[in-house]
Amino acid sequence: MRPTVQVPDVRGALAGTEVQIARSVTAGMRQVTDGLKEDLRAEVREAGLGPRLANTWRGQTFPKTGESADAAAYVSTNAPKLIDAFDRGVTITAKGGKYLAIPTPDAGVRQLSKRRTRGSTDNTLSPAAWERETGTKLRFIPTRSGGVLVADAFYRRQAARFQRRKSFRPIREAGPERGRKFVVIFVLVRQAKLHKRLDIDTTARVWAERVPAAIAANWQA
Repeated sequence: MRPTVQVPDVRGALAGTEVQIARSVTAGMRQVTDGLKEDLRAEVREAGLGPRLANTWRGQTFPKTGESADAAAYVSTNAPKLIDAFDRGVTITAKGGKYLAIPTPDAGVRQLSKRRTRGSTDNTLSPAAWERETGTKLRFIPTRSGGVLVADAFYRRQAARFQRRKSFRPIREAGPERGRKFVVIFVLVRQAKLHKRLDIDTTARVWAERVPAAIAANWQA
């Protein structure tokens, strides 16, 4: 009589384990990617910087398709300079002895639509663009800190519901100008201080520490 021994399929067992590892790591990294992205977006909104800047955060998990034990997460912003400025707190200084022109709420909009700035990477509202869009000339009035650009009496302040839009319409008032005052459209300063309003590193570190738990949560015994 010869005893027989059933040899387990070691290779098959290991292959199954490798598949499970790849599946759990990839699923965990995708959850971390989405969580970090959404937390960074929320941080920007809570800092009062608006949904437009918040939505510049994007997240990707590699590999984009399939599963891998070496899966990795990558979260970035399409506005790195602006995010970095509010993350560190910086002082912006005008070049060449010029001024920084900061639009006031009475400007009506703070930036131009992409349609109006086609071919340009900068849609920031400038005094020249404001004059072109409204057909209204601005007048410079010096101040101790720099100056202001004002529209004279025939300019009518737009209603609040129009002040976040990206397009203009005629804004002149009919009738005599007597008794009406100018409106400040831009404030001119030599430099502007952006205070630190974000803490990107802390948010990223929190999610980095959650990676092991996210992977473990996706393990199927």
